[in-house]
Amino acid sequence: MTEFVGLPLTIKINPRAKRVLVKLVPGVGLEVVVPRGFDHALVPDILLEKQRWIERTRDILLAEGRDLSGELPDLPNVIDFKAWDRVYQVDYLERSGPVKVIENVARLQVSGPVEDRRSIFEALQIFTAKKAREVLLPRLEFMCRHTGLTYTALRIRRQKTRWGSCSARGTISLNAKLLFLPLELVDHLLLHELCHTRQLNHSKRYWALVASYEPDYLRLEDEVKHGGKYVPRWFT
Repeated sequence: MTEFVGLPLTIKINPRAKRVLVKLVPGVGLEVVVPRGFDHALVPDILLEKQRWIERTRDILLAEGRDLSGELPDLPNVIDFKAWDRVYQVDYLERSGPVKVIENVARLQVSGPVEDRRSIFEALQIFTAKKAREVLLPRLEFMCRHTGLTYTALRIRRQKTRWGSCSARGTISLNAKLLFLPLELVDHLLLHELCHTRQLNHSKRYWALVASYEPDYLRLEDEVKHGGKYVPRWFT
C-alpha cells in the first residue's frame, strides 16, 4: 500500500512510540508512525477505521492551501515576502560543497549542487527564518506600543502547521512562514499571540480582548485559516 484516499503513504518506525499515530503532514502526505516490531500488515485496517477523519482533515488542509502530494516542488525563481513587501529574484549557480545563499539587493544567488533540491530548500528556509526575525520583531514591538500589551521573549521557528504560540511565561513563538502572508494577517496573528499574554486560553474573555483591539477579528481569523495558500511548496 503506497497511498490511501489519494494521499502518498509513509510508514515510519519510532522506537519510542507506544502506539500507532496517524497524521497528515504538509509536504509529505499521510504518515503512520508505528512502534518497533509492529506488524505493518495491520496498517490498512487502522487506516480504514480512521478514513473519515483522514478525509475530513485532508479536505481542510487542502482548502488551507497545504501541499499533501509528497512530491518535491521545482526550485523557485521568485520569492515573495508579502509581509515585508519584498520580492527576490533567485539565481542558481552550480557548485560543489554546501549550499550558500547570498543576498544582493533584490536578488538571491544560491550556489551549491543544484540537483540537491532538499538542501537548497533547507538553505532558503534558514534564510527566510533569519529575515522573519528581522521583520517580525520590529512589527511585534509596534503592536506592543499600539496595544500596551507586552511579552518576554520572541522565538522564530519553522513549524509545519502552527502560525504561532505563547507560553505561560510570555514567550511568543512565531512561524517563519508568516513572512509570506499579507501584512494585515501578520498583524492580526501578532495581536492574537499578544492577547494570550493576558488570557492563555480561547475563552470569551480572550476573544473580547482581541475584539477590543480588532473589531474585525472574525474575518481575519477566517482568512488566517486559509493562510497556507500564500506559503510556497518548498517551505511546507
